[in-house]
Amino acid sequence: MRKFYYLLLFVAFVTTVISCKKEKSNEDGVTQPPPTAGGPIPTDTTPTGNTEVGVWKFVNLTGTMANTAEFSQAGVGGKLENTGSFTSQNNGGTVTFNNSTMTANGITMAVNATTTTKTYLNGVLVDTRQTPLNESFPAQDATSAYTKVGADSLHFADGGFLNALTGGLLPSTPTGCKLKFEGNLMKMTIIFDTVTTQDYQGVPAKIKVHTELVATLQKN
Repeated sequence: MRKFYYLLLFVAFVTTVISCKKEKSNEDGVTQPPPTAGGPIPTDTTPTGNTEVGVWKFVNLTGTMANTAEFSQAGVGGKLENTGSFTSQNNGGTVTFNNSTMTANGITMAVNATTTTKTYLNGVLVDTRQTPLNESFPAQDATSAYTKVGADSLHFADGGFLNALTGGLLPSTPTGCKLKFEGNLMKMTIIFDTVTTQDYQGVPAKIKVHTELVATLQKN
């Protein structure tokens, strides 16, 4: 049984790593093509009078995640649930949009949060633990071409901009986001899900990742 327990702890670590490295976007709970297929194309919800064009101050980044990892060995089924949320602090930097290119200058932030991990064996909760997540991200610059999709969505061909805007939580792959305007604020929402199988010493673990990031910008 101890061997199973330590395998679950390993899968917990893998879940955290995978959530930052592999994902595909979707919007409003509808499955979307993977990043290589061009990203999500959400339904328009924003009045056409609002525009992303201009210079924006980076206000903060919020994130929520709900990940699971499952495996089975010698008749023992294991499941691990990992959840958490955060709002970035010590934010800085600006973002400029010009209808086709987005440029990030000096994007920086700090994340101080706690994730909760629950471990189940054969459906029985055997452990609950909390893990601190404390990370400071140095200032990053990036430039990325984008395409406007309808009135309230953007598609980034390389994802480099969002990689900087999310402190590296989102890799440089084609990515889509939905825009929401509130006064002089613009919120960029990125939702992604993935299902992967990771192998540890011959034991496959099925890992599901769901993460939502919201970057808030203020018009200068």
